[in-house]
Amino acid sequence: MMSRLLILAWMPNDVARLRIGFVVSKRISKRAVERNYIKRLLSEAIRTALPRLGVGLDIVVSARQQAGTADLHTLEQDMLALLQRAQLLKDRPEANTQEGHRQ
Repeated sequence: MMSRLLILAWMPNDVARLRIGFVVSKRISKRAVERNYIKRLLSEAIRTALPRLGVGLDIVVSARQQAGTADLHTLEQDMLALLQRAQLLKDRPEANTQEGHRQ
């Protein structure tokens, strides 16, 4: 699934854990420092959606050329839109259901 900034691919895995990988090719930047910075931005952009993602998925997020100049807020909006289009987000995060524990 593609957007203007990102490409999202996913498939079920057998380990019952959520695994996420980020790909930023040399087409976007020849400098490893810049590619790693974009990967850190992508990691931060998906962080807010983590509680709403199910387990047992392998997700790969690839940056497109325009992602090299995007800011965090734009990447976060694009990431959430892609995850919603792919129907990977749950309606609400699972609540902490520890009985007898109140704060």
